[in-house]
Amino acid sequence: MNYYEFFKDRLKNNHFINHMGLVLEMVESGEAHMTLEVGSHHLQQNGFLHGGVTATICDVVTGIAAYTAVDESKNVVTADLKVSYLNPSTSNFIRAKGRIKKAGKFLIYCDGEVFDVFEDGTEKLIASCTSIMAAVDIPVVQNPQK
Repeated sequence: MNYYEFFKDRLKNNHFINHMGLVLEMVESGEAHMTLEVGSHHLQQNGFLHGGVTATICDVVTGIAAYTAVDESKNVVTADLKVSYLNPSTSNFIRAKGRIKKAGKFLIYCDGEVFDVFEDGTEKLIASCTSIMAAVDIPVVQNPQK
């Protein structure tokens, strides 16, 4: 299966992810990478990336990694998410990496990191996360534009 094309097509219908500006960069069995060009609407009152944005990209990137371990007829939902904020984000671009630690029949344990990416190409770890994703029989729905 070409995971990248599958998820690019599937994410077209996720209005929240598109509104946030999250971009899928890579997905293969057990791993996914996403990026975000940071805009003013992503910032909190002190000019740093809002913690909710960081948590969202953690949730999404580990969720996509988890999807690679389930049948296409299944859906994946977040059962638990823990985000550790390590440094304030000060760059205009972030990259997130999510991967499966252990995939069971129902629960998929994942971890991830979020990095500031600077103009010179250097990166700084700003957050790490662990998530537990659940494989469920909720049908995949095509969300209409509202």
